[in-house]
Amino acid sequence: MPTPSSLRRALPAVLLSASLLISGCAASEGQPDSADGAGPSSSSPSAPPSSALPDGIVKPGSAQPVGDGAWTVTLQGLERLPAETVRDVPAGSSAYTARLTVTNQRSRIATAPRTEVTARYGTLGRQAGPVPGSATAQPSPGADPVKVGPNGSVTQEVRLVFPDQAQGQRVTVTVEAKPEGLAQPELLFFESPLPGRPAASGEAQGPGGASDRQGATPLGQWNGGLRLSTVSVSGEGDERTANLELSVANQGGDPMRGLGTTLRVLTGRDLHLADTIHPVYGYHDAAIAPHRTATQAVTFRVPSSAVGGPVTIEAVGVDGSRVAFEGKLG
Repeated sequence: MPTPSSLRRALPAVLLSASLLISGCAASEGQPDSADGAGPSSSSPSAPPSSALPDGIVKPGSAQPVGDGAWTVTLQGLERLPAETVRDVPAGSSAYTARLTVTNQRSRIATAPRTEVTARYGTLGRQAGPVPGSATAQPSPGADPVKVGPNGSVTQEVRLVFPDQAQGQRVTVTVEAKPEGLAQPELLFFESPLPGRPAASGEAQGPGGASDRQGATPLGQWNGGLRLSTVSVSGEGDERTANLELSVANQGGDPMRGLGTTLRVLTGRDLHLADTIHPVYGYHDAAIAPHRTATQAVTFRVPSSAVGGPVTIEAVGVDGSRVAFEGKLG
């Protein structure tokens, strides 16, 4: 379900970060002026991830212009933090840090854009979580704006938690930068492998060249740009907790909204409607990078009498399109 290129300014994603380090002078701000020689940078040619990045995605360390070149945004690559320096990281996971630097390219003091970060790893684009207890990096909406002097910069330390099995897999970081006066943020995408040795076991594959299927699709397989994993069930009592993953592939060259898919869970041969879910890819809508996938864990409730029996899950798109998936409940 790709959208027009205008969605390069999308709704905000999850804000993940820690502290601000501010360089440059702070004073009263004048009216915006044009950038001093800043302009759009070239993108890498489209190619498989093993040889080059798709158009619109760059390697960490590349300074990307926002606000018509009035600012540049640079993301430095992820580095693993020593385990003893970070508390409450879940077992089997590790914490990483990256630095996001926003630089004022103008010749006068200006208000720094607000920035928000979402990181997705692997072929399926599962989302990394924040380090427990991390502070908010950017001021809250009611806080005083951050002023940056000419050629000064603001550096945001981003701390994220990845499962250890994600080591060696690609990480696509979405940076949403919102310069002052704009209603929506601009989207930037950075990508590199997560440091560490790749796990021996492979993960589920992306959609590749799969075409739309006729009839119901087995759980765990792709139908065009959609995939539902098999369903696991836990708990006791009259109602049980069911879990699956919804994967949405952006098969176009523009950023794509993560929202828009509704799941209708139908149990048994009589297709009893057990639940309706509206999955959310992060805060409001974390945009999906060009030619990349986003995966969201989904939890719902089912009657215990339906466990072990057939389940049909209908994925309904924002445009009204419908794709049915079939499998076993637990």
